[in-house]
Amino acid sequence: MFRILLLIFTMLTTVAACGPRPLPATLAGLTLQPGRYIKESYFAPGFKPGKATYALTPFTATAAGGASAALFAKLFQEVLLGAWEAQGLKLSPQGKAYRLDGTIQSLSVRGERFRRVTGRVHAVLTISGTITHDEQVVFAFRDRVAASSPLAPGPPAPKEKELLLRQLARETAIHLLNELLLHGDTADSE
Repeated sequence: MFRILLLIFTMLTTVAACGPRPLPATLAGLTLQPGRYIKESYFAPGFKPGKATYALTPFTATAAGGASAALFAKLFQEVLLGAWEAQGLKLSPQGKAYRLDGTIQSLSVRGERFRRVTGRVHAVLTISGTITHDEQVVFAFRDRVAASSPLAPGPPAPKEKELLLRQLARETAIHLLNELLLHGDTADSE
């Protein structure tokens, strides 16, 4: 009986939390198209991500992002830097580098209160950003990424929230790099 009630409760909370929300407003003058790996993106004609040198600036967290957004921004910067280097993309702190910057629009971590019952914690991130070169936008994106902790009823694991945010940061970096490097126009850039 308890399992049936738990299942019904989990289904109701999942359905209520899954309603689609609009993504943040578009950048002025850019038309974002549905991406293959992220929700929406824009590529400037002739932009070859594999041949560029980049300067990664820390993503900013809006007030709507919540308290977890500041921690996530730090984790995301670490993960993104490591993923960027692992893909062989060149980094430069200054000069004529392409500049990646963005904003964490919202970050919600749900299920912490009912963690003992449901056995999960869920996180949903809405993020947007641009890559600019000489004040011209060559790539823009908006994405919504979700992650959840492994099913494990009972007391939460130590640092479970931090581990969940780290998992969300990795997933977001994978989405972004896949969109950049596997975009159809970049096949001949390697």
